[in-house]
Amino acid sequence: MALNIISNFAANVAHRNLVISDRQVSSSLAKLSSGSRVGSAKDDAASLAIGSRLNAEVQAQRQAMVNAGQATSMLQIADGAMAKINDILVRMKTLAVQSGSGQLGSTERALIDTEFQALVSEIDRIAKDTEFNGVTLINGSTQTTTSLNGQSASTNVIQAVDGVQAIKFDSSVGDTAFAFKFIAATNILTITSLTSGVAESIDLGSTAIAQNDTQSVKFGTHGVTITLNNAFDKTADVNPTGTTITADTDQSGVIELSSIKLTLADSSATMIALDSTAIVVDVTDSATATFTLGSFTGSADIDATGTTTVLMDDTDTSNDFTISFNVTNVFQDQAETYTLDVTALGALSFGTTNLAGATTDFTFKLGTGNVVDVDDVTFSISSVSVSTLGLTGDKVTTAGFANTASANITAALDTLNTARSGVGAGQNRLEFAADNLASTIENSEAARSALMDLDVAAEMTVFTSKLILVQAGVAMLAQANNLPQNLLQLFQ
Repeated sequence: MALNIISNFAANVAHRNLVISDRQVSSSLAKLSSGSRVGSAKDDAASLAIGSRLNAEVQAQRQAMVNAGQATSMLQIADGAMAKINDILVRMKTLAVQSGSGQLGSTERALIDTEFQALVSEIDRIAKDTEFNGVTLINGSTQTTTSLNGQSASTNVIQAVDGVQAIKFDSSVGDTAFAFKFIAATNILTITSLTSGVAESIDLGSTAIAQNDTQSVKFGTHGVTITLNNAFDKTADVNPTGTTITADTDQSGVIELSSIKLTLADSSATMIALDSTAIVVDVTDSATATFTLGSFTGSADIDATGTTTVLMDDTDTSNDFTISFNVTNVFQDQAETYTLDVTALGALSFGTTNLAGATTDFTFKLGTGNVVDVDDVTFSISSVSVSTLGLTGDKVTTAGFANTASANITAALDTLNTARSGVGAGQNRLEFAADNLASTIENSEAARSALMDLDVAAEMTVFTSKLILVQAGVAMLAQANNLPQNLLQLFQ
């Protein structure tokens, strides 16, 4: 090889090898500092892909374990409430047996019944108040609806566009309907049960609901929660006025329909009748008006002014309901029929049919996929309300009533124990699911570690070797850079 001072081949070779050694040292340092064998796809693309999927799976499984823990906590809350209801039933059984004994008189039994009825109320209170994250656990299912009875889309003002975003009924509501009323001057929102006639009012306040915000109004007595949105106008009244039937101009007589009241809350047939929007009023007889709504009929005298209530009967007395009206002018000779529009009476009425559910279903994500019954597990918690337990109307004011109540309480205890067994089965299942998740996480972590984690001892050996090469490369590059200086001696 010719000797020259322009190209230093030895230095170039030393520099190239030094760059390679430095890159290898840097790569080794990155692995040692991160603890990972695969820092990027260039290290091992296949292992990186598998390891990433395993890591995502492990993190998802950890969250599934959290879900299982929260589900267990929820079931524990439900079981705790059921245990307290069990204690109440035991006390009620004791009171029933006491009241059924002949040494007591009506006064003593009345005193015992005072506690008995208080305990009945407490069962329902516990059932309604036992919640987890705002969700009722042991009072049966709830349903949200904005549909109305007897309302067409054109007259239904209980909709989101009018500010009523949702209406939720507790399971205890059953089949019933409510009238909706708001007075802007007092900011009072009132709902009135068409079953019981009982009204419940809540002050909404005068502050308008902000954009994209909502205001929930819970009517605890009726078991109804209404969610209002910013479209609800707190400056305008909402108040059904009723329907008026006026006779021909050549005849006197005016009927003002004022209300509809359902006789029973659990009558689905009543609700079907109210799906009709027209009550036909036949005033052919000057002294009597006949009212017809679907299969329901009723009649009332109209030969005098004043308020009258007529029973609407479909031959099944359990499905009756009543309508109230006021005759403001006495009818004389009439030979016509008229139609009362239900929507005009209660365009702001809303109702529900068969909402009461014996159970409440909760679905928990215990897997990392989306396969029903594999990754999602559903638990049902049975209702233990007074109606579900079959204790509605029980009392101990007489020996006979006490004996009946005692038998019903025994059956209620069986129902309660069945519900608790379901909760207990769910808790055991969740424990096994959590244990399985823990084992799966452990094995998945081991598989991911084998692919991704660094063997520190082996990598330290590589690092030491490459570090020596770097040090040697630096020394040799220095020597190679000195070689051209030796050629200067030829000029002396």
